[in-house]
Amino acid sequence: MAAAHSFLPHSSSSYLNPLKTPPNSLPSKPFLFFKPSPKPFNLRAVLSEKASSLPPQQQQLKHCFSKSQDGFLYCEGVKVQDVLDSTEKRPFYLYSKPQITRNFQAYFDALEGLPSIIGYAIKANNNLKILEHLRGLGSGAVLVSGNELKLALRAGFDPQRCILNGNGKLLEDLVLAVEEGVFVNVDSEFDLENIVTAAKIVGKKVRILLRINPDVDPQVHPYVATGNKNSKFGIRNEKLQWFLDNVKSYSNMLNLVGVHCHLGSTITKVDIFRDAAVLMVNYIDEIRAQGFNIEFLNIGGGLGIDYHHTGAVLPTPMDLINTVRELVISRNLNLIIEPGRSLIANTCCLVNRVTWC
Repeated sequence: MAAAHSFLPHSSSSYLNPLKTPPNSLPSKPFLFFKPSPKPFNLRAVLSEKASSLPPQQQQLKHCFSKSQDGFLYCEGVKVQDVLDSTEKRPFYLYSKPQITRNFQAYFDALEGLPSIIGYAIKANNNLKILEHLRGLGSGAVLVSGNELKLALRAGFDPQRCILNGNGKLLEDLVLAVEEGVFVNVDSEFDLENIVTAAKIVGKKVRILLRINPDVDPQVHPYVATGNKNSKFGIRNEKLQWFLDNVKSYSNMLNLVGVHCHLGSTITKVDIFRDAAVLMVNYIDEIRAQGFNIEFLNIGGGLGIDYHHTGAVLPTPMDLINTVRELVISRNLNLIIEPGRSLIANTCCLVNRVTWC
């Protein structure tokens, strides 16, 4: 059968044991204090004044769901009614494995020739079978909790291709991340403090990226905009030097290997990715000038989807990557991209039987 059905687990933590916090692991006093740098970075965002010269990809991508002349819904040529009739329990989510593969392949093809990591944002859908399939395709994983990290490990993801995000990471989650060797994004002063503490507890150096807030307007709903100056996420321009000084002072525990930004969700104008990338590579130049070996640029995710099923022509992964490709090559960087809903949103449907109308 071309399509496979699966039940979505109620919670990623239902079968995972929480990691206990080591005793006496928290310092009695915070040991990092912010002082404004006398030499702040003076980069500011400039939004594109005109549309990108790169036309959007117009090819019609194959879609797994279709409605036939007989009035029934089909998934990859299989009548959904037949799947329902052959299933003992309902409701259930019906997924198209080929559609997931096609979505991933679109990013893979777009990144051809670029050293890169495609990190699937597990928060988009944490179904274990989906995670195992994406891992098999070569995906890394983007995590926002310790339980998601445990789930990623259970699905077989390579920890060296996993990134732990979040501006409120728990110490026990950070301890697990350091033990497993995943990338950890630094999002705030207290976040840096906890990362240093976790490195001390484990006795192991941790690879970190600085999440910089580029102050770029993603032109989306304010609730899902995460890269402008009013967002709670990321390091502000005027505080960046303080973070660099502190990372350098803990060089035996912290290995700064990259920078990260995330603009928001449901983004439909890829020019803003270039706006942010221009800023980020300039930050990288400044940071490298201070002796740091920056290897990775993480531009986050957030590519929008056709929510209303109107057949809208939206930017493709190729459109997105083409806006930053030359910048990445010019600085000899590895690119990290964090797609979530654009990999999974159009691959499934909820199937149930109407019992009364």
